[in-house]
Amino acid sequence: MLRWIALLAVCACAAKSAPCPVAPAVAPSGAPLLWRVSKDGGATVWLYGTIHDAGLAAVQPSVLVALATSKRFASELGDAEPDKDAMRELSRIERGPGIDQQLSADDWWDLRNALRGKIREDDLRRARPWYALILLNRTSAPKTESMDVGLARTARQHRQSISGLETAEDQIRALDRVVTIADLTQAIRTRKTLSCAYTGLLTAYAEGDLAALEPMLVIPRTAESMLWARNRRWLPAIESFAADGGGFIAVGLGHLIGDQGLPALLAKAGYTVERAPVP
Repeated sequence: MLRWIALLAVCACAAKSAPCPVAPAVAPSGAPLLWRVSKDGGATVWLYGTIHDAGLAAVQPSVLVALATSKRFASELGDAEPDKDAMRELSRIERGPGIDQQLSADDWWDLRNALRGKIREDDLRRARPWYALILLNRTSAPKTESMDVGLARTARQHRQSISGLETAEDQIRALDRVVTIADLTQAIRTRKTLSCAYTGLLTAYAEGDLAALEPMLVIPRTAESMLWARNRRWLPAIESFAADGGGFIAVGLGHLIGDQGLPALLAKAGYTVERAPVP
């Protein structure tokens, strides 16, 4: 996720930003957003924080070395493909007012025009706010292979086993619970500055600047359901990696930040957790 969680944060940042020219991509230069986890001299588990839309070019060589030397790879979804019927059901408002009736007239027309040719207007009227938000994001986000997909592809090249920490349906249900019509409204009104907000996010990521990244990625209103609760559910799987030869785990960076992030939870559980230094 999540590029979807990051999108909510980027929309919030864009709301505070004035229009600006889009800067070129920044090459990674700071300490990688990579943590080494071990216990009692046992196997190493690498935790890597991704920015989904950044692409594989934003991954430092030292991170790829850690991946190449790992026994297995896991990410939020792994190689799993979402069930199309379930996706269709979860993306639609089955009854009650559609988003055309929940948005103001001006916002609805802006959304409709922005997504012309991307989705039939009748389908857009019945789209849930989270799904319309994702469609809108695709008009502004960098057109690159996601970092998570690129890392999984690299793991396959190394003939590593690939697993997921949850299902796409789990993610979508969590997202549907927190994305509101107000979030969609904000995204519609700030979409012309989304590219600038993405640039700030990717620059801080390239510099490994956690202090700058935290307010961009950890939204107080959604952090418990979208980050912390999922971290707690993932913890047993991560500990099983540590007990069985280690591995490389890539998840959205928001999951690794703060006192309820995965590095902090593992440290509390008695693991030695160290962030990788600047190469």
